[in-house]
Amino acid sequence: MLMHSWFYSLLLVLYIFSLLLYFIDLLQSNRKANRIAFWLLSIVWGLQTVYFAAKAAQQQTLLFLSQSDTLFFYAWLIITFSLLTNWFLKMDLILFSSNIFGFVIMALSLFRAGREFSPELAHQLHSEWVFIHIALAFLSYAAFTISFILSSVYLVQHALLKRKKIKHFYRWPSLMQLDKAAFWVNMVGVPLLFMSLVLGVIWAYHTLEIPIWLDAKVLFSVLVIVLYNLYLYQRLVRGWAGKQLAELNVICFLVLLANYLVSTLFTQFHI
Repeated sequence: MLMHSWFYSLLLVLYIFSLLLYFIDLLQSNRKANRIAFWLLSIVWGLQTVYFAAKAAQQQTLLFLSQSDTLFFYAWLIITFSLLTNWFLKMDLILFSSNIFGFVIMALSLFRAGREFSPELAHQLHSEWVFIHIALAFLSYAAFTISFILSSVYLVQHALLKRKKIKHFYRWPSLMQLDKAAFWVNMVGVPLLFMSLVLGVIWAYHTLEIPIWLDAKVLFSVLVIVLYNLYLYQRLVRGWAGKQLAELNVICFLVLLANYLVSTLFTQFHI
């Protein structure tokens, strides 16, 4: 089995050094440290990709049957989205902030290792539809995570500007960049989460003999979609922007986080 302690240790050590070098670059504008950090992060991404490919070949499936797998996939997506965001928008601060979050998620996946479904439920979940449902859900989670970080940096920078303390952080992206980027990332995340919910509900309705609309995870997911659609409505229809919209985005993500961490304790069939 590929997921040995040495493999995780290697990933975590490389991840730590990458974050340290990005931090040095942010403080001292050290481009050499930035390049090394980028390649270390790319190696982490590559090793994660190899792990998924090896596990798929070993089990002849891409299904996620444990919290460890889903968290590991979530961390991989955060690295992917952060690298893409930095490629198009050149936001080193966002790359650094996103991967602090990604590092925490990957570390959590280590401590969740081995917590799999029972064989009976695992057999029921052995479906390509379940894989698509989970993949879409975590793609949306990764998008919302990046958007949350963008809005959080916006709020911090806005507060520093009001206090006239931003001069020490000259490499921060502009408030307009942060606001637009958060909006467009949410535009990606909302339809992904909606499609995930629809596929999951249809599959569960025809497969599981339980009242799915009484499941805490399903109810919370509907609430999350409503809140993020409210965000889009306020932006597109009512013309909200700036601090007010960033605060709403942070609230949306906190509800999403509660959906994953809290509602999981009361669900009957979700990881």
